[in-house]
Amino acid sequence: MINTVINFFKRPQAETQNEVPEGLCPNCWGEQEYDKQIRELYKDKQIDINHYEANYAFIQDFMVTHLNGIHLIKGNNGMECPTCKARYNS
Repeated sequence: MINTVINFFKRPQAETQNEVPEGLCPNCWGEQEYDKQIRELYKDKQIDINHYEANYAFIQDFMVTHLNGIHLIKGNNGMECPTCKARYNS
C-alpha cells in the first residue's frame, strides 16, 4: 500500500489529477495496513494528552452532583451526625 502511494505521487500532477491511488478508497481512510493486513483504527486513550484532565473533570462533576458527604451538626456537647445520631466530642 505504501509503495502504491509513493508511486502515485512520483507521477506528474497532470496525470494524477482527479484520481485516487490504486487500492485506496477515500471512504476507507479510517483503516491502516500493518503486516499486509488492513486493520481498523481505534482511539487509544493512553496516548491522548488530555486523557487525565477529561477523566478528572468527569469524576469531579460526578462527586459534586451525586455525593453530599458527611455534614455534622454542632450540638451542646460536640458534633452529631444527622443520619445515625452518633456524637463526636470536639
